[in-house]
Amino acid sequence: MTTDLDDWVASLAAETTDRSLDGLEARIGRDIAMRRRDAHTVRALAPVRMATVGLALAIGVTTGGAAATAAIRTAHPAGPFAAGTQLAPSILLDGVG
Repeated sequence: MTTDLDDWVASLAAETTDRSLDGLEARIGRDIAMRRRDAHTVRALAPVRMATVGLALAIGVTTGGAAATAAIRTAHPAGPFAAGTQLAPSILLDGVG
């Protein structure tokens, strides 16, 4: 590792280029403009995304509440092969059963 930085730069200058740099600035400018447009679009759509998340949350809570209410109100099956959930420790300890 005794190679000097000047030697590395000199060897790099002696090598041939593998591609042309014509139009590099224009491509960089286009890429920057495209990223700015994309960032502006993301900022413009932020309220729509938040409204969508809020709507999905409201639908989930409503549906989950309805399903929980329906599960509570349904009669539990009774029979020799039914699960003995009325004897579950959580129900016995709560004093509900």
